[in-house]
Amino acid sequence: MHLLARLTLLATLASCAHYQGRPLNPLVSASQLETRGLDNGQLQQFIGGANFPKNSPWNLDKLTLAAMFYHPDLALARSQAESAAAATITAAQRPNPSISLTPTWVSNLASASPWLFASLLSIPIETAGKRGYRIDKSQHLADATNLRVADAAWLVRGRLRLAMLDVYAAQETVRLLRQQLQLEQAVDQVLQQQQAAGEISDTDLFAAQLGMQQARLALTAAEKKLADTKTLLAAAIGIPVAALAGIELDFSEFKQAPDVAKFAFSQLQATALRERPDVLASLADYAAAQSALQLEIANQYPNFQANPGYIFNTGEHRWSLGAGAIQLPVFNHNEGPIAEMAAKRQEAAQRFEALQLRIIGEIDRAQAGALAIRPRWDAAEQAVKNRLANVRSARELLQAGEVDAHAVAVAELGQAVAERARLDVLVESQQAQAMLETALRQPITPALAAAMSAPAPRKK
Repeated sequence: MHLLARLTLLATLASCAHYQGRPLNPLVSASQLETRGLDNGQLQQFIGGANFPKNSPWNLDKLTLAAMFYHPDLALARSQAESAAAATITAAQRPNPSISLTPTWVSNLASASPWLFASLLSIPIETAGKRGYRIDKSQHLADATNLRVADAAWLVRGRLRLAMLDVYAAQETVRLLRQQLQLEQAVDQVLQQQQAAGEISDTDLFAAQLGMQQARLALTAAEKKLADTKTLLAAAIGIPVAALAGIELDFSEFKQAPDVAKFAFSQLQATALRERPDVLASLADYAAAQSALQLEIANQYPNFQANPGYIFNTGEHRWSLGAGAIQLPVFNHNEGPIAEMAAKRQEAAQRFEALQLRIIGEIDRAQAGALAIRPRWDAAEQAVKNRLANVRSARELLQAGEVDAHAVAVAELGQAVAERARLDVLVESQQAQAMLETALRQPITPALAAAMSAPAPRKK
């Protein structure tokens, strides 16, 4: 028995895990965050491996993958999924047996051995399938956290799309305002010549110069906004803004207004109500609540312990079989925990229904907004075409000597204003598409489908 005890102790110590400290150093962490960049080798391996297109600009899909690699929201969601996966190990563990050893020496024993030795082994036995229900509950919760990783990826991508759209809008606004300012200056030069010749009054000149000053102020504000939007874009990716320096961005996806009329909204909505990651996660939460209720119902039935024992008593060997204390369901039958878990299951059902209603509302709003913008886009496109026709007509009249350079400059200024108005409608249209895509949690383009199905990164 002494040998058995020693072997049991050695086996227990050999199988124990050992603690390894991992202290957090704010300075080291901050330094690592500041050195993040799109030229990271692990990032490029994650995106394309040996086929990573190093010389191509960064479009929305590539930046989406970079955000999946870097963004802290996804890192946190993955950590939560790992914690839930570890909890399944805990749920599957069987309770360990215990042993008690009581050696006794009798000092006044006249004969036989003066030693008394007793050992008792306690083996817990769970009944009514409690372990299976516990495993089911933890597995459903692990499934829910894994699905929420995918949902977090969609939310990160939606914010990234809007941030990239803001950069594009600010960049185009700066370009158009610079063009408008040049035209305003050209008009001002012509008007100054006319004012010097006495053809117009000082008031007319000052009014034209006021427009030039307003354009200059608008350009300054637009340049500041462009710098701000780049900061927001970097945050949406999970990198410092300095990492965007020298990076060529591809905005080709934002240059045309999407035609949402071609989408089958009823089919997309039905699919979203069944297959959105947060919908599936909510279903997994409900299944976990079901298993929790089954576990509490099973807890009505007591567990018991098998207690085989051995006694060495003054030279005699005595073996015993017995059962430990069994809890008697006299004062309650676990009604409280059962009622609590039944209420939790009903709460999970209500959460699922509320989620589906919210999804319907999100898709309806996104659809209405996208469809309402389309006529405005058509009108803005027509306005730009009309202004272009005016510019061509003014240039032809200038060549014919019927108008002066001032008329051409005014026509070109009108074209620049129309292009800015079209840009505003284009941005609203792209924002509506981003809202729709986020509400559906479905890829609207094949390229996005490939991006969103990429595996989770493993960083060392």
